[in-house]
Amino acid sequence: MVRKGPVGYLGLCFVVILYFFANSRRLGSAPKREITYDTRASSSNKPESSFNNDKGNDLSQYKEQHTTALNSTGYTNTASSSHNANNRNLSEKEEYSAALNSSEYTNTSSSSHHANNQSLSEITENATALNSSESSSNTMARWHDLAINQNLSGSNIYYINGTYAVLNPWYGWQPEIHPMDCSWDQCMMENHKCKFCRDAPEDLNVTNSSSSLDPGPDWIPDVTMLRRMFLDGHDANGNPWPPPLGDDLCWARNKSRTKELLDVVPIMGAPLPRTPETTNNKILCMIYTKEDRHATTIRAMRETWAAGCDGFLAFSTKTDPRIPAIRLKKLYAEKYRNMWQKVRSMDRFVGKHYINQFDWFYIGGDDLVAFPQKLKDYLAKFDSSKPNYIGRRFKDDKVGFNTGGAGYALSRPAYQCLVDHLDDKRCNPLKKTSQEDTMTALCLRKACKIHYTDTRDEELRERFHHFSASFEYRYKGRLNWYKGYNREWGPVLLGKNCCSPETVNFHYMKNPASLRYVYHYVHNCNRTI
Repeated sequence: MVRKGPVGYLGLCFVVILYFFANSRRLGSAPKREITYDTRASSSNKPESSFNNDKGNDLSQYKEQHTTALNSTGYTNTASSSHNANNRNLSEKEEYSAALNSSEYTNTSSSSHHANNQSLSEITENATALNSSESSSNTMARWHDLAINQNLSGSNIYYINGTYAVLNPWYGWQPEIHPMDCSWDQCMMENHKCKFCRDAPEDLNVTNSSSSLDPGPDWIPDVTMLRRMFLDGHDANGNPWPPPLGDDLCWARNKSRTKELLDVVPIMGAPLPRTPETTNNKILCMIYTKEDRHATTIRAMRETWAAGCDGFLAFSTKTDPRIPAIRLKKLYAEKYRNMWQKVRSMDRFVGKHYINQFDWFYIGGDDLVAFPQKLKDYLAKFDSSKPNYIGRRFKDDKVGFNTGGAGYALSRPAYQCLVDHLDDKRCNPLKKTSQEDTMTALCLRKACKIHYTDTRDEELRERFHHFSASFEYRYKGRLNWYKGYNREWGPVLLGKNCCSPETVNFHYMKNPASLRYVYHYVHNCNRTI
């Protein structure tokens, strides 16, 4: 018989305490997972939602899939990848709405410039309604429209990156505009020695040592940034944007032939509306380029015609989110003779991230000047819900195609079909060639049964142009290859008949001052025709 004295009771209590301590891990419940924030790009850049639900969704798994897809070399069709956001459940949406309501979404550095912004409660209310009623892919498109149509640029909400909204710390960036030390005529000279022609590489230097141009491996560019800046009318410092060019550029003597053509046709620019696009005519402008063009023609595009596109993105050899420009992985080396693989990587990326946000996709090079409102006015004559392939048609002995020099536009169904068949053997997925425009046309024809369109006006004058304005005007019909590419449509019209008043672009604008001149003269110079 056990003696039940004070010592015995203490011993029994000690045993019981040890038992409960040993089993506390099994008896306790797992801690709840809370919203966390990704600070790789900036201190308030990417809110992420961690999930704890019946399906066992896990953020780390999602991010691993997302990063793998972004780093892909181009052999899987990611347009319908497994992490396409159609599987978002209610608990994820609730956490996302909570993240939107966080104080992280207040951009205090430039809030004074955005008096028309909605309050955060209104933003959250809209987000909750969208997230609870629509699939995630529709939510992305609707949030894109919300950011544009309701002027949310002050809070910098612009895109839903998978399951979280992303703040754009580079929104409103603009290189400093210095007083010019040369005339525009001097700036148009090759290898000029002027410092302040708005084409100096130093203008793009990062002056703040704490700033970073690395947006992280999961970055999805803010393609509507320039359009929103145009609607705002100023940059982050409150300076007018796009930067004014001045009347002196209208009278540049070096452009007498160009001026003569623009006057005699005449080619007049359609004004860019200061209101968001509300029709099914939104266009994403996609430019292939390389780093050494960032400070020259890419900057000139950015400060002239790029904001007329509903979205703009440069695909380069270096990522710079201020432009915005992104470098993508591709097959083989980055060389001109490998342009097809570069364009394939562009198509795959855009097809994955932006296909539902735009109605048209306009692709061209970094020596292109476009008149985006005239382009949109012309594209509006077509049904964007049907497959259309629009540009300056050429035809050799083997294939008809739209030349990449003039840029070409694909409606969403046409572009979706192209993206869906990038790995189809009929689309030459392993080919190394500079003829990306021919490869695109072959893929569209063989895999999608889509052909080019004759884009001449009623008087057979061209709207899209493979050459510069001065060359088109001076061309005398001597280039055999050019005559051959146009043989099917009869002789190329010469002189002032070369170009339609509805012209939408010119090519070979390799000098940034010349690019600025053509755009400025067409749109802003007071002309009596």
